[in-house]
Amino acid sequence: MDGSPPINFVPPTELPLNISPLDSSIPSRFSKNTSIGTLLDESFIEEWITGVSYGDYFTACVPSHCTFEYATRNNMLYVATSILGLYGGLTIGFRFIAWN
Repeated sequence: MDGSPPINFVPPTELPLNISPLDSSIPSRFSKNTSIGTLLDESFIEEWITGVSYGDYFTACVPSHCTFEYATRNNMLYVATSILGLYGGLTIGFRFIAWN
């Protein structure tokens, strides 16, 4: 046997599946007729409690060092104005040096 079902295997058309909550006395925000799709969309979460403590987070996850890098590309307008500005600045600087 290779683990595959026999050739004449017919899967059952109706499964004997009876699902009930673990403890029906505990209140739930979902009704008994809520679809599995809705439960999956809600991740089966009854209540989401958010407690944010940045102090506790940074105490537990304190970095040994921090770096920041900002990468950018210069566009043609920036390059052109930089070259013109450099040319103008050098022209005025050389006029002071040469005294014409």
